[in-house]
Amino acid sequence: MRAKHIYLIKHGETEENLRGIHQGRAVGGRLSERGRTDIRGVGKRLVSAGVTVDRMLVSPMSRCRESADLLTATLRPTEIRVDERLAAKDSGYLGGRPRELAAAEAARHGVPIQRFRTPGGESSEDVQARYVDLWEEISTGPEQTTVLVGHGGGIACLLLWLTGNGFDQYLQHVHGSARVTWVEVGVTGPQIRLMNASPADLADLLDGRTDR
Repeated sequence: MRAKHIYLIKHGETEENLRGIHQGRAVGGRLSERGRTDIRGVGKRLVSAGVTVDRMLVSPMSRCRESADLLTATLRPTEIRVDERLAAKDSGYLGGRPRELAAAEAARHGVPIQRFRTPGGESSEDVQARYVDLWEEISTGPEQTTVLVGHGGGIACLLLWLTGNGFDQYLQHVHGSARVTWVEVGVTGPQIRLMNASPADLADLLDGRTDR
């Protein structure tokens, strides 16, 4: 059995990130100049490392779709489509408001921010269930190489599940903008080859790795 390769990529930095806005599902977001540059760099470095992509699945949020468009220009996946399971967390009334408000609200309710659920919104456990459902589908599918373009929180939730860690380790697994995790799935199960790698580090970390 040939190993499968799955790349988890967080969207590039957004203008809202620079303003300290908690976007969630309420704000689609627009990439900053740095965000666009970083994502282009990710695509170029993956291609230089010999990565060929069978399928790219993308969050419906505009910040992810814009990132995917820039990645597609170089990676040229055979298939690209939006998957709702990759969407950002539904943060209810906190979406589009200052980031520090989310932390303050969680503290007011006496729970860690990753466990806080606004009325009608989602908890991180809910987000994890969506990402894991998608993971189980793609990790057993026919495609050899898949790229997922999603959100830092969602990727963190998936990594916690893959590594067997609890939500007390959540913040240590949250991706920075345009960061990449590479998971290889073989007969012994998933193995994380790279985690939360920056665009600048990818060239060295992937040097000499082809057919990935």
